[in-house]
Amino acid sequence: MSPPVEPTVGLNEGSSSSPLKACWRLVYTSASDVSTLSANSFASLGGIYQDARELPVITNVIDLSPRVLQNLPPGRAAEALATATRIKVKTRARTRSPTRVNLPQIGLGIQRAVFGVSDDEDPRDAPTNPAFFDILYLDSDFLVIRQGSPGGMFAAIKVDDLSSS
Repeated sequence: MSPPVEPTVGLNEGSSSSPLKACWRLVYTSASDVSTLSANSFASLGGIYQDARELPVITNVIDLSPRVLQNLPPGRAAEALATATRIKVKTRARTRSPTRVNLPQIGLGIQRAVFGVSDDEDPRDAPTNPAFFDILYLDSDFLVIRQGSPGGMFAAIKVDDLSSS
């Protein structure tokens, strides 16, 4: 279904023509590790992004704000008290296949031991390594991925930039 036959093309080199190279804002997820973020009684969840504009580096961004601010009436007082926290986690992505993106974790030696890979194999490519996502659909405005572990689907839309709030 995905228009690009090879959506990971150009990822390793950070090519400007890579179909994945964009800022993506999450609009849906079935992943429990992300959907439970909104259950926090102190912080309200704002935007969640996957910023892939600096490939092969991908930055996951989560915006949070104090939940108590939602109870204030709109106006100058609420604006004056408004505050937000932006959490950023960077990882260096790597193509594993035409539709699979590796998200490296810890050192290669530790990965070999954890995933049971011999010294002559790259543990980032091991079938037992769950640190990846599969691109199920990608066009110029919409991205659908499935993460390896802990699992879940993500749907995101292309945006020009991270929200300023």
